[in-house]
Amino acid sequence: MNYLKFKSLAATLAGAVVAVAPRVANACAMCGLSPNDPAGHAYNSSVLFMLASPYVSFAAIGGITYFVYRRARRDEDRGRPGADKR
Repeated sequence: MNYLKFKSLAATLAGAVVAVAPRVANACAMCGLSPNDPAGHAYNSSVLFMLASPYVSFAAIGGITYFVYRRARRDEDRGRPGADKR
C-alpha cells in the first residue's frame, strides 16, 4: 500500500508542476511560438496534408480500380479479343 501512495503522490506532484509552470509543459511545437510566427502556419498546413493523405490515397486507388473495371466491362461488351467470356 505504501508504494501506491508514493505513486499517487508523485503523479499529483508532477501534475502540479506542469500546471504551475507552463514553460515546462511545452509539449508541442505550436505551444512556444508567438501568435504571428510563420512557422505556425507551416505546422498547421503540414497537419492538414497529413490528415488528408489517407483519403486521397484511398480515392486514387478506388478511382483506378473503377476505371479498370469499366474498361474491362466495355471490352467484354464489344467482344474484343482478350476479353473474358462467360
